[in-house]
Amino acid sequence: MTFKLYNHNIYLFAYYLSESNNSLGEYKPDWLWNKCDEIIAKTLKTEFHFNVKQYLDLENKPEEAWANLNKFFPKTDDYHPIYIQPHNCFFDPNSRKKDLDSKTSILYPVQLYDSYGFGLKLINPNNEYSKGVNDKEIALFNPNNCLMLDLEQDNQYFLGQTLFITINLENRQKLKYKNNRNKLKNIADNYIESLLPDYVRKPPFNRAGSLFGSPIFEYGIIRASQSYSHIIIWFILDDSSEERFDKYYQQLLDLFFFRAKIIHAYNEIIKIEKEAKKKSKDIQLEIEKTQENYNKNKIFNQYRETKNELDLNKLKNLLIELPSLSLEYTEKIRIIKEFQNVVVSYTKNYSDKIYEIRSNFSDEEDFSFLELFTDRTCYPFQDRIVAAVNFFQLDTNLINNAIDSIRGQVEIEQAHRERQLQTTITSLGIGIAVAGNFASSYEAGSITENDEGNYPDILGIPFDSVHFTISFCISMVIGFIAWQGASWFFSWWYIEEQLIRKTRFKLNPFRLLQNRQHNTK
Repeated sequence: MTFKLYNHNIYLFAYYLSESNNSLGEYKPDWLWNKCDEIIAKTLKTEFHFNVKQYLDLENKPEEAWANLNKFFPKTDDYHPIYIQPHNCFFDPNSRKKDLDSKTSILYPVQLYDSYGFGLKLINPNNEYSKGVNDKEIALFNPNNCLMLDLEQDNQYFLGQTLFITINLENRQKLKYKNNRNKLKNIADNYIESLLPDYVRKPPFNRAGSLFGSPIFEYGIIRASQSYSHIIIWFILDDSSEERFDKYYQQLLDLFFFRAKIIHAYNEIIKIEKEAKKKSKDIQLEIEKTQENYNKNKIFNQYRETKNELDLNKLKNLLIELPSLSLEYTEKIRIIKEFQNVVVSYTKNYSDKIYEIRSNFSDEEDFSFLELFTDRTCYPFQDRIVAAVNFFQLDTNLINNAIDSIRGQVEIEQAHRERQLQTTITSLGIGIAVAGNFASSYEAGSITENDEGNYPDILGIPFDSVHFTISFCISMVIGFIAWQGASWFFSWWYIEEQLIRKTRFKLNPFRLLQNRQHNTK
């Protein structure tokens, strides 16, 4: 579809955390301002090197939640913009340096609570496009896709952005499409297709509404967090709508910040939950394998009286791994609750800001387009976060119970092996004692008989040597039989004792985890 616009302006709202956070990785303090410089250089093609940081006061921390960062004005003032044109920049909108026929970027650098942000207006002079702008020319306003700041989503400190585009149609098109929302949506769809390069996944259409009396279309679905982009296209059908937008621009800058903070906090929670569930699943599989081995050995020992072959080393490794996982879950619960507080408090701030704007209008003015975010997104977010906290708490309790059960099983198994070792030593001692007693008795009897009569040598070997060999062999056989008999007796006695105990108390250290997935659901 080919379309022609009378004019269009692009407003970029972007936000970035002002302080480092251990849970978010490496912090790059100049990332947002470098992106701002890049956008201005590519869109305006400036004839001078523009460095926004030289105009900002980033050293002195503000006492208020809102602060103007333009260092040439007090922090407590309203937001003061920086006007940038290809040949220079200035701070007074009526400055003599201003070129009325030049593209202009108006930059609002601000600090909001714990974050930096900027609102950037890319303003096109009306006379430059008196003949209109077509779809092919729109791509020139986003060179190298510079308006999308973190397409790879590799910076966890970047809170998000909103690309707000205002479109002025030709007068004839305004009259033709004023009440035809489908046609306006087609224009908005094609505008996004033209603005973003082919290699970028286009944000899907979300919803339509009205703002300050003019139709508005929102693109980007939050649940598609891996490719989420927020773009709004607003058709200006009368001058009063544009005047209202300019008047409440600073409030919208705050409003989109609250929105970005809420979505960022929610996405971090979901990321933490996914990682934890994957790790929890791996631990569950390891425990299930250990349980399977336990059950096999249990059946094996029920029909054959042999030693328990449970792998104590594997159980001990679980005892090392599970407590660290429990501590990790406790830390994740703390982080999630911090993000939960962010969602709750900034949801309230978002609602309060809408109320602040609404208070200047009559009751008939429709703000449902802005209000719908709290009803459709914020409150479901809060419910989802509560479920995530419950998951971690339940998982932590199960892990702690598993630790206690496995520790008990290890102690029982170690006691069993110690009992087996004691049985072996005792049986071996009995065998040695029996062999020794037999050898002594046999030797004494042989000596008495030898004293009564002389025994001849056998095949030239002295009788004493032959006698010793026979005595040794017979005593070893008798000792071996005594050892095996004692071993069998003690093993039988121990098994009988264990069976009696099992009828009183049956222990399975893994059973409490068998229905774990069902319980979490």
